[in-house]
Amino acid sequence: ALPLLLPLLLPALPRPPDGRFELVALDVGQGTALVVRTRGHLLVYDTGPQYSAEADAGARVLVPLLRARGERAVDLLVLSHRDTDHVGGAASLLAALPVRALASSLDDAHALRAAAAARGVPHTPCIGGRSWQWDGVHFEMLHPRAADYGAARKSNALSCVLRIAAGARSVLLAGDIEAAQEAALLARGAAVRSELLLVPHHGSRTSSTAAFLDAVAPRLALVQAAYRSRFGHPAPDVMARYAERGITVVRSDRCGAWTAAADGTESCARTELRRYWHHRFESSGRGEPR
Repeated sequence: ALPLLLPLLLPALPRPPDGRFELVALDVGQGTALVVRTRGHLLVYDTGPQYSAEADAGARVLVPLLRARGERAVDLLVLSHRDTDHVGGAASLLAALPVRALASSLDDAHALRAAAAARGVPHTPCIGGRSWQWDGVHFEMLHPRAADYGAARKSNALSCVLRIAAGARSVLLAGDIEAAQEAALLARGAAVRSELLLVPHHGSRTSSTAAFLDAVAPRLALVQAAYRSRFGHPAPDVMARYAERGITVVRSDRCGAWTAAADGTESCARTELRRYWHHRFESSGRGEPR
């Protein structure tokens, strides 16, 4: 039982100082999940996929990470849109840790809205133009607009787009927006320019238009997609657009979890289980391994 208690016994990691934030993009396979920490607050943006009826990224990846880092509660859970590769782990997170607030584009009848309400978690719809400050870090929701609810035919079109900025560091979390939403953001002059970009829609051909990339002008772009994604994410021609602009691309299927620390350092981390076919056996002389 002791190993199960270790995350509860470990001290919390040092928090970022005022005016800085830390971003961790988790390796959850084909899905999205990120954690943002400021000096006194924790935000989770999406919770990754549901792998099966018995397993999801919330229980398998997100909650263990938060507990191992000494986190006791989530100040704001942002669920960008209803697709299961983004909200598949949310029920497990809600059951495991206190969540103080939920922001999403989920409709009133969604099961996760009911699950949050049952735990007394207040919900606010993602509305472009809403902003707040935590510990000297600025957060602004850029999309969707209030008028988009009820007009959108695809869940991707309602993805909550969140920009986070502190000093020279900024990140744009774009969910699964597609070309039409990218164009709409640019048409209304949204402040999309950011140092870091969560690649829209996992690098799908539906997104990352040339005009959008030129407007965001990121130094580095993050792709959260599965190894050998069955959807072909990220698409080679989309990655070519990033390469043409000299944008460094970090892929979760190659990097694992990626961290942008508060001190400006950036790193990949991957833990791999050693499979039986990796082991070398010595012969016993009788044709049997020993």
